[in-house]
Amino acid sequence: MNIEEIEAIRTQTIVHIQDLLAASGPTITVNGTETPWAPLLAPLRATLDWCDHKLAEYQPFEVRSAGSD
Repeated sequence: MNIEEIEAIRTQTIVHIQDLLAASGPTITVNGTETPWAPLLAPLRATLDWCDHKLAEYQPFEVRSAGSD
């Protein structure tokens, strides 16, 4: 999986979270069934955390070491 795919997943996940939070009331209707949206946030947040972790792996980092005198 490349960085563009991970960024796309992250963006889609954020949109889903925003949609849930923008819904009026504590429930959302899915296929005619009223469902509380709060339990739906946990897997979306886990996906967002996964994306952030993977994207961090692509970031350059610097290792500092203590020199001897």
